[in-house]
Amino acid sequence: MIRFGISGVFIVIALFIGCKSDYTRMVEQELASGMIYDSLIFGMKMGQTRKDFYAVCWDLNKQKLISEGPGNLTAKYTEPEDVVKDKLYRKEMLFYGIFDEKDTMRGMDMTYYYIAWSPWDKRFAVDSLVEDLKNKYETEYPGNKFIAIDLDLPKYKAISKIDGNRQILIYPKSEREVAVKIEDLRHRFKKSN
Repeated sequence: MIRFGISGVFIVIALFIGCKSDYTRMVEQELASGMIYDSLIFGMKMGQTRKDFYAVCWDLNKQKLISEGPGNLTAKYTEPEDVVKDKLYRKEMLFYGIFDEKDTMRGMDMTYYYIAWSPWDKRFAVDSLVEDLKNKYETEYPGNKFIAIDLDLPKYKAISKIDGNRQILIYPKSEREVAVKIEDLRHRFKKSN
């Protein structure tokens, strides 16, 4: 029979805690904070219905701020030209809400790309776009910084920012496109339990 003293118990606990990734620790810490963040994009919020999502999109479309995306499966937003910024770095974003089985919005799936992208021009490589989006989301959604996480992507790295219940995940989908996913972790982890 093995006997553990008080110091042995602390060592086992320390080893167990040490096995958790920075990401897991951040998720646990932020969910335990009880802080609720529900902001998405264009004034939409987690907890709205699919009908609300379509109503906002319809209104944005009438204002000519968005249009339909490819195959009418997403909405498309094109950044306006800005005389101060280099217009070559304008982006387009395809987006669609993430809905649960009751048609309640639990997040937003987005795909960004530079309009001027070409495979031979390194200024528009996905690494540049990831950095651009990281800065955008840290500014627009203040709080914690992004950390690197492992998603087992073959060629690319992912980053995640978690504030309370809200996770913002950014990762390259291809040489041209970067995915951004804003998600309510309370719902995600409730489903996995």
